[in-house]
Amino acid sequence: MSASNRPSISEAGGFISKERMDTLLGNYAAEHADQKSADFVKAMCFSKDKVLELLADDRAAGLRIYYGIHIDTDGDGIKEKKMVLVATDADGNDILPAGASLDGVQSKDMALILDDGLPCPNYCGGGGGGGTDQKPE
Repeated sequence: MSASNRPSISEAGGFISKERMDTLLGNYAAEHADQKSADFVKAMCFSKDKVLELLADDRAAGLRIYYGIHIDTDGDGIKEKKMVLVATDADGNDILPAGASLDGVQSKDMALILDDGLPCPNYCGGGGGGGTDQKPE
């Protein structure tokens, strides 16, 4: 894929509900034995701004990343590997939303959950990480 067709890393990620997080993590746990398939996703890239927004909660002292699987429900059965990010407090407890507003939009004082990063392989970049398309040193 050419650089001009790649999604912007600065826009990668989207906040999800606690219910979606539970579904993704449950699906991943059920499918973990299938990780050695040809389309194995080994990493995700997230926007700095979105990660900083996630960590802007005054209670946040760290970040936890869970593995999940989104199972497509349109009939083709595609299983998309996910990484779900949550802030943690100083005791290592997840900081999760207590609930969502009636319209499904979370208020600024509610905890956030981050999803929709760019997968590696496909969007690995050449920054020296674990990507398959790294630039030689």
